Amino acid sequence: MKYFFTVLLVIACLGARAQTAGPNAGGVYETPEVPAYFAAGKDSLDRYIKKNIHLKHAGGGVAANAIVAFIVEKDGQIGAAEILRTSGDKNLDAEAVTITKSMPKWEPAKNKGVAVRSSTMLTFSYTVK
Repeated sequence: MKYFFTVLLVIACLGARAQTAGPNAGGVYETPEVPAYFAAGKDSLDRYIKKNIHLKHAGGGVAANAIVAFIVEKDGQIGAAEILRTSGDKNLDAEAVTITKSMPKWEPAKNKGVAVRSSTMLTFSYTVK
């Protein structure tokens, strides 16, 4: 099966903020002063995902997007991850979550110079032929 895959990093806190909100009830910042980011850079993140993706699509062409929301812990490890918007294919969604949970450490978000738990998202864009 031939496929084309791209991933877009979507930072949960886009745009300018006049003030940083505190953590939610779970201690997770949604708009930290400095958002979490993949330590090796976006190009390395794209290469990591392309290398590790194992599509289990049953057949037929598909073009779909899945959005995975996840927590970057204070130490940069990936915590909880879940589908925020489905691709419409449970196997593609499951693979997006699996890849997200298996990623190497990120640089954690910071608030007032201190590492904090934060939420962010990845958009997985699939084109399977």
